[in-house]
Amino acid sequence: MSYVIMVDSASNLVEKDLTKYGIEMIPYYINFDGKEISCFEKSEDDVEKAKRFYDRMREGGVAKTSLINPERFAAYFEPYLQQGQDVVFIGISSGLSGTVQSARIAAEMLLEKYPERKCIAIDSLAASLGEGIMAIELSQARARGEDLEESVARLEENRCKMACSFSVGDMKYLLRGGRVGAAMAKIGSVLNIKPMLYASNEGKIALDRPVRGRKKALDMLVQKFLDAALKPEEQIIGIAHCDCKPDADYVIGKILEKCKVKEVINNYYDLCTGAHVGPDAIALFYRVNAR
Repeated sequence: MSYVIMVDSASNLVEKDLTKYGIEMIPYYINFDGKEISCFEKSEDDVEKAKRFYDRMREGGVAKTSLINPERFAAYFEPYLQQGQDVVFIGISSGLSGTVQSARIAAEMLLEKYPERKCIAIDSLAASLGEGIMAIELSQARARGEDLEESVARLEENRCKMACSFSVGDMKYLLRGGRVGAAMAKIGSVLNIKPMLYASNEGKIALDRPVRGRKKALDMLVQKFLDAALKPEEQIIGIAHCDCKPDADYVIGKILEKCKVKEVINNYYDLCTGAHVGPDAIALFYRVNAR
């Protein structure tokens, strides 16, 4: 039986990705300069919207983010359950946000009303296109007619094989949002040090190593991929950036000079997650044997 796959907008999937793979989006809302903004709306120019957002952040604009509450999740889930369809939601890491817990509360409430249905909320232990690529892989399993519960179990078993390596333009955004501590943030303010960061097995942000200068940070992203990517010719890789597309193109170009990949997704960071990493952040997502 077919089922509905949903993601939050932290997945960094854009409308063409959602259409191609048959995935539904639940957007975050942020308060930016006193105005509430939806992080995703169909048929809007997501690139221009992101450019304006990150330009304003560079000028000092501050975004305040919030969770998707259980009531909003229920409003998205219930119409499909009413129609007799099962729902699978893949959300941003519980190490970064309480979003998945909100989704699980909504699912528990709805399953009392629709006990014959399945409504599953998966903690991706990832963010951005790490989360998004998992949703795409689940979509591909659905297209092959694979069993829902077996596909979900495989996704959860392999979620720690989704590597995320990234670098930011300024650590102050991660510090402001509580994603890193003051000691780690201080490293990034010293002598043009650009810390390499990664997603831990707990789905939290961890320090990899300090790198001096932006170019070296980008080259390190490339090298980490070349050293660790699992069968790159068979996988989708993703790169997400906060309005630094030339840098993202550089990283992808260097990778493709050395090896083939099945597909590349190169998107702007969603506004909600982008508010926490800040302008000029760049992240690479790919499968490894273990992270």
